[in-house]
Amino acid sequence: MPKDVDHDARREELAESVWRVVARDGLERATIRVIAQETGWSAGSLAHYFVDKDDMLESALHIAYERIAARWDELLKGLTGLTALRELVMENLPLDDDRVLETKFLMNYWSRAIREDAGAPRAAHHGPLLIERLTTLAREAQRDGELNCERTPEDIAELLLALIDGFSLHGLLDPQRLTPERQVALIDDELARMSRPHADAGASGGTRRTTARRSHA
Repeated sequence: MPKDVDHDARREELAESVWRVVARDGLERATIRVIAQETGWSAGSLAHYFVDKDDMLESALHIAYERIAARWDELLKGLTGLTALRELVMENLPLDDDRVLETKFLMNYWSRAIREDAGAPRAAHHGPLLIERLTTLAREAQRDGELNCERTPEDIAELLLALIDGFSLHGLLDPQRLTPERQVALIDDELARMSRPHADAGASGGTRRTTARRSHA
């Protein structure tokens, strides 16, 4: 009797191999042959899952985004406003080995997309979904008086996304300078600044409470 094969599990296993090769050797080295060597599979076996290299990269990208989105859903259960906003920002920084691997893979992919445009696989982009969540949570935090109204929710989200991307890049380029601990501290400082009452609040007749920063491990 032939063994039952969990094709979804195999695709995830292959995706993890693609992430490792891309993170270690770059996108150009992530060929069907190299991935076959990484996994110990034959190139013929991989042909059952991918048409070509671009199909393999697009599949790996989709699986990365699916895993990230699933983590967001689990992480944010029962959380709202500033607490949820902070957790979402921290989750998108390369603060542990798994997220370092994901970030290296994604940045390699994005660099190819920037260079080649139509030559890169056109998978669903992670950015717009993240910006939407950041905007929603910033709006909730302002509504609840946890963030001041100096900026619009949309601008807060753009600023936080810029910090995520900048810290992710420089945290990989110079991890001794921009350590995970320093990334967390700087994000907390920025959120605390956003939480202070706006200077014009008194003139408008309203006041907003500040929210103490959560401690982090």
